[in-house]
Amino acid sequence: MSLSIAYLGPPGTYTEGAATAYAERLQKQQGQQCLLCPYPSIAQTLQSVANQQADLAVVPVENSIEGSVTMTLDRLWQLDQLQIQQALVLPIRHCLMSRASTMADIKIVYSHPQALAQCQGWLEHFLPSVQLVATNSTTEALQFLDKDHNAAA
Repeated sequence: MSLSIAYLGPPGTYTEGAATAYAERLQKQQGQQCLLCPYPSIAQTLQSVANQQADLAVVPVENSIEGSVTMTLDRLWQLDQLQIQQALVLPIRHCLMSRASTMADIKIVYSHPQALAQCQGWLEHFLPSVQLVATNSTTEALQFLDKDHNAAA
């Protein structure tokens, strides 16, 4: 029987990378098959375990630049039946993507609030006048690139 692992999606997020690494470890060490299930928000990811729609959840808890991911900690406090079972350190490297011809053409940057905060210094230096818009994930932010050629994610 497969173990279902909920994670902050959509596919392509750093959280999917962490969930995949965990699933591969379970497969290798215990022979456990896993089914990865993306959810659109941290709250929904954790709620899926509380509602027994998934067996485990993989969510971001902390990062070295911005500290605690308060959305995760707040939900864990509210869903007191859930427990942290394991921590995984995942190196993160952000990149800026856009269809704009030049950096000067970028007017708006979409990303997850944690990524925006982690890149704040770079954004203030190289794109000081852009509008910053928060999304549920860094991968979700990519959907805006097709709609607006002055957008970046």
